[in-house]
Amino acid sequence: MEAVVAIIAAGFGAVWWQRLRWARAHRTFTSSLDTDAEVVLHVAQHEARSRSHETLTSFHLLYGLLQDEAMAEAMRSHGGDVEALEDRVLARLDATVGEARVMTEDAQQVLSFALSVAIHGKRKATCIDLWAYLARSEVVPMLEEAKLDPVAMLFTLAHGCREPAISGSGPEVHVALRNDDYTTREFVIEALHTVFGIDEQAAEALTMKIHTEGRAVVARLPAAAARGKILEVREQAKPRAYPLWIASEPT
Repeated sequence: MEAVVAIIAAGFGAVWWQRLRWARAHRTFTSSLDTDAEVVLHVAQHEARSRSHETLTSFHLLYGLLQDEAMAEAMRSHGGDVEALEDRVLARLDATVGEARVMTEDAQQVLSFALSVAIHGKRKATCIDLWAYLARSEVVPMLEEAKLDPVAMLFTLAHGCREPAISGSGPEVHVALRNDDYTTREFVIEALHTVFGIDEQAAEALTMKIHTEGRAVVARLPAAAARGKILEVREQAKPRAYPLWIASEPT
């Protein structure tokens, strides 16, 4: 009997500790979010609890973002069917069972990534930060079903414009890169080194210039050659959900 009581007590203690850890994590996250992102998280948690879900998932977070007017409008402006997407998310949530206590690894990564970006930028995390990791999470197939390109939308949110067209003819052009909060330093250095043939030390210096000054010209090439290299870098960036701004400019 004592053994049974001990097992029950241990199980209760484990559940209590798990919930305590979640409560602490929740306080850490919410204190690091701006007002809109905090509302998104509260909406996501409410949906999980109202359905007695075992975990908070990236689908709950997506539902929360769908309730944010600015994010919903951004989705519509990129051709996304917001109403159809919300229906798909709700159907997915309705099919889930359990009790809301913890987060899935995917949801943890979304929130941790947003928090990391915010800390690096010495600011609070935003809805755009949440979207940046959702753009590489398990919700992507559902976004694509709703005719929404999550990386293209992230590009617009990060840079305030759509990805620029590339000229493939004419005289020489400059190839320029602009800074953003989501493309990694390592990726930029590697792209400059492998695609543009810039030695690693110079690539690191250019990457630092992009970071500190907001942009930098990284090459001067014939327009056709520039176009090929720009497309190559963009094709490498998109699967990683990096909203890298790289384009040609007049010399």
